[in-house]
Amino acid sequence: MIYFFLRTAVSVMNFLIIIRCFLSFIPHDPYNSILRYVYEITDPVLEPCSRLLPESLRYPMDFTPMVALLVIQVLYQVLVNVLHILF
Repeated sequence: MIYFFLRTAVSVMNFLIIIRCFLSFIPHDPYNSILRYVYEITDPVLEPCSRLLPESLRYPMDFTPMVALLVIQVLYQVLVNVLHILF
């Protein structure tokens, strides 16, 4: 049950980050409630990654989403391994 919850949470976060990447390429209304939800959910993950990356990796193409996806996957694997050891 815990593994299913973790996998679902990681999948949803990955999906939202990818949606946010696509939103950066198309004009959209930033006040749309659904789009604001995507930004509010992904900001806590993307902002720390953005602060860690040097300025040269954020312009002209932002690598922050790729770093965030990588960090999420690594954390997921660590959590699954820890849970596997404990249970």
